[in-house]
Amino acid sequence: MRQVLGFLALVTGLAFAQTSLKVGVILPLSGASAVSGKAALNGIQLAADEVNTAGKVRLELVVVDDGTDAAKAVPAFTKLMTVDKVDIVIGGLASGVTFALSGPVKQYGPLFLAIGAASSVVEQAFEGYPLLFHYHPWDYHNVAAALQFFQYLNREHGARKVAILYEDGPFGSAGIGVYKQQLEKLGYQVQAEPFKAGSGQFTAILTRFRAFAPDILYWIGYDVDALPIATQARQVGLRPKLIYGAPPSWPIGFEKNPLSNDIAGMTAWLPTVANPESRRFVDAYRKKYGEVTEEYMAPMGYTIVKSLALAAEKAGSADKNRIAEALASLKMNTPFGPLSFKPSDTGRTKYQGFGPEIWFQFQYLQGSRRPVFPKEVATRPLRYPGEYYLR
Repeated sequence: MRQVLGFLALVTGLAFAQTSLKVGVILPLSGASAVSGKAALNGIQLAADEVNTAGKVRLELVVVDDGTDAAKAVPAFTKLMTVDKVDIVIGGLASGVTFALSGPVKQYGPLFLAIGAASSVVEQAFEGYPLLFHYHPWDYHNVAAALQFFQYLNREHGARKVAILYEDGPFGSAGIGVYKQQLEKLGYQVQAEPFKAGSGQFTAILTRFRAFAPDILYWIGYDVDALPIATQARQVGLRPKLIYGAPPSWPIGFEKNPLSNDIAGMTAWLPTVANPESRRFVDAYRKKYGEVTEEYMAPMGYTIVKSLALAAEKAGSADKNRIAEALASLKMNTPFGPLSFKPSDTGRTKYQGFGPEIWFQFQYLQGSRRPVFPKEVATRPLRYPGEYYLR
């Protein structure tokens, strides 16, 4: 009997030792950023399953859809705060939506773990907020990585003209003036025009670009823009030597469309990344979902949950401030490489995770994304010029 009571006491003690967290998750599961949002949620749920199986921390996820729409995001976030009573939130994927959430976040004061929201406009909006942990690189980190590629194209392939097509929201517009200036410093002539986010109408702008005759057509937008741009560029007779895109995700099945051939872009991760944490993530993802993703928001969501669990375990508490303190000193390996937090380049973000070092360039070749730059990660040479014309 004493043995039974002792066992029950041990089990009870372990149960009390477990840290339980109720975590709000606000992501675009519909709207323009739905591909990224759904990939992120898959990664978050995978990591939560692993954390709960390990038993040291217990996570309860409360998931809401922001619809890639500020008008939907604010009430969804408010519900997390007032009805679900969470004080830790994972979210902030689309920049425009996250900008709209900056006021409510400051009002309610959760520990806010930002999965995306690269625009420096968002960084300015959150300046001074002590419980923001921003994992994704900021737009100036993205620019730094892209500029290395453009410098290579200029030096090695003689590219001289860039036409930039950018969405008119915070994601596409923030810093476009600085970006244009930096490209000009590299020796490029630049013509840049905004487009209405979500419109799908590019013909007029692309026709004007045709007169400019760019070597590179560079578009900054979302996955829904990829196919219309590829199609309409051909329809108007625009024939750049490289089409280069910078969406947070690409359309599902885009690689199967012949129009994707030779289109290049930038990503932070592909399943071919060889580090041990990436291989473990790919194996676990395949086991849970029966497929392998190429969307980097999946391992980003996974990384955030894993880091949160480690911080909660270290803190030994569900208190958001104690978890934040533990997270601030965290060092861990991830599918992207090492993660630790430090002030951002501007100093506006106290806890910034990844920087330009995680980005690399890929190209759609033979039905899949192949790393092409920098050379230490390249698995295939860049096709330049690519073929972007109607046969």
